[in-house]
Amino acid sequence: MRFLGLVFVILVIGFMIGFMVLNSQTRVDLDIFGQRISDISLAMVCFYAFLAGMVFVLVFALADEIVLRTGLYKMGRENKNLKKELDALRNLPLEEEK
Repeated sequence: MRFLGLVFVILVIGFMIGFMVLNSQTRVDLDIFGQRISDISLAMVCFYAFLAGMVFVLVFALADEIVLRTGLYKMGRENKNLKKELDALRNLPLEEEK
């Protein structure tokens, strides 16, 4: 599965680089949150958009990882408590019926 993810990432980066090379001479005007940037290369806009996307994915992946690790820690603690309880039940003396 990691291999497929790596191949996908390489393909996306390859397409991005190809798009940037083909559009390196194209100049655009950009309006972001009221800020106007004129005469910037389309390749730079694509590069910055790609970086912003990677940062957003990193933030969401880290948040998901924290949630998963917290759940794993809670399950491990519960598992340890259940093992202690099971060991205590195993060590109880047997009572004979009369």
